[in-house]
Amino acid sequence: MYKLDVSDKAEQDLSRIIEYIAQKLAAPIAASDFADAVFDCYDNLDNNPYIFEQCRDAKLNKEGYRRAVIKNYILVYSVNEDTKTVIAHRFFYGRQDYVSLI
Repeated sequence: MYKLDVSDKAEQDLSRIIEYIAQKLAAPIAASDFADAVFDCYDNLDNNPYIFEQCRDAKLNKEGYRRAVIKNYILVYSVNEDTKTVIAHRFFYGRQDYVSLI
């Protein structure tokens, strides 16, 4: 089992996404469903951090970044085998150019 470390930026991203869905889109149920999907993803990462694909960008792939697609969003994370830790770095909207933002 791995330990999950969610970065401050990832927590801020997640908070903004949930707020956007709940308030701007006026869809609190969809926001709650998204939050549930994120926590399901976190559970999967705790047990099997390699379940999701490596980033397709060559630079990010070389640096060990992986990506989990959660509804319309992407969680970019990495795995530290030495400490058995999964680091959740950032959440991005699926159409965003996250490669340049990571």
